[in-house]
Amino acid sequence: MKLFDIKPVAAAAIALLTISTHSAQATTLMEVWREAQNRDPEFIASRYEQMAGEKRRDQGTSLWLPSVSVTALTGSMSYNTSTTGAQFYAPGMGTVNGANFNTSINNGFVNRYTVSASQSIYNRERLSQSRQLNLSADASNLGAQVAQQNLILLVAERYFDVLSAQEAVRLAKKQEEAINNTRQQIEKRYRLGDASQTDLQEAAERLDLVRVRMLDASNNLTVKKLALQDLFGNPVTVDKMKIALKTDRLSIASLDSYLGKLKSQNIQLQMLSVQEKVAREEAEKYGAIASPKLDAVAQSSKDSLTGSGNFGPASNVATNNYLVGLQLSIPLYTGGYRTAKQEESLLLVEKTKAEYTKSEQDFERTLRSIWHALNSTKDKLNALTAAQKTGEARLNSTRAGYANGSRTTMELLGAESDLIGTDYALYMEKVNYLLNRLRLAALTGEISEQDLTLANAYIQ
Repeated sequence: MKLFDIKPVAAAAIALLTISTHSAQATTLMEVWREAQNRDPEFIASRYEQMAGEKRRDQGTSLWLPSVSVTALTGSMSYNTSTTGAQFYAPGMGTVNGANFNTSINNGFVNRYTVSASQSIYNRERLSQSRQLNLSADASNLGAQVAQQNLILLVAERYFDVLSAQEAVRLAKKQEEAINNTRQQIEKRYRLGDASQTDLQEAAERLDLVRVRMLDASNNLTVKKLALQDLFGNPVTVDKMKIALKTDRLSIASLDSYLGKLKSQNIQLQMLSVQEKVAREEAEKYGAIASPKLDAVAQSSKDSLTGSGNFGPASNVATNNYLVGLQLSIPLYTGGYRTAKQEESLLLVEKTKAEYTKSEQDFERTLRSIWHALNSTKDKLNALTAAQKTGEARLNSTRAGYANGSRTTMELLGAESDLIGTDYALYMEKVNYLLNRLRLAALTGEISEQDLTLANAYIQ
């Protein structure tokens, strides 16, 4: 039957089934990453800041381009002049000494325009401003890289938080079922007179405590899912909880190699280095060598004034006033302002250098801690895997011993609880390994979407 022959009710049922099936599909780590890039406010803000930084780069370039301006004026103006003792000459009149000239325009009509252009030739302060704008653009680009690194870590941490919370719920349910089965066996034995009231109480106490732990784990899972949902935009379904790590393939480069990468590639340190350069340029603005300014200037202006005055109608027109030349400006005294600003800027340079050193030391300590944790992961996983097998054997032996009366209820419950604790510790060690790998890559400036893809490949 063709699709257009399906009845409306059947079509609606199929559509509903399709939607339900789609909504039940598991949410992968990479799906969260792709959605988070369009939803995380910090990441989005960094992109806008990066674009704004490129505009600051354009501003830095424009500081060294010619500037041209036009000024126009129109309005009412009064203009009165009086000249005495002047020499006057006119054809047919000869030369007249001691002449007087008077002009008068009251509330006349004035038009004025000026076209001026300037080109900076030497301006150390402007050079510093240009460099600062370019450095600011560089900082914006670095900030965008930091935001991407932070988002990769945030996505991974929240996703693995959900996995860890689900594993805690699963193990709590498993422990609850085990203790409940043990309690039921004790009840049967109690009715046969083969178990004491104390045994029943011990089992009931353990069961109540596990149920409390179960409630806490369920609440924690709900909170973690909501945090992940903030990045994904929709309710998340994470049903893959197994992490496949083969200990024989776990390896890590030397600590010194990572420390070298930290110093040369860490993005946050690069941003601090840019800030130091900006502070140095600020100090250069107010040095003695930055005081003079030399500009090439050109100007053309025209004034036109017409109207009537004390001596009848009159007009005063000045046209084609041109100026082309060099303009030198040197501040002779600023009341100590430039000196104080330079001293302040130099102190801020030292402050920035100290902040760089502190951050470098903090990052080194963090890297050392992560490296040692990763370096010991193989041994810890082997030990926990061995402990898990030993715990399973211990539990089986304790159950057999409890059946023949050689083991107590507390020993049985303890063996069950210890095995659950070992299972969770083994799972968390795998989670921490994957997260620490990402954190190490972030510290060395190497983290990318590919690292997230590799981490996702371990989840089954």
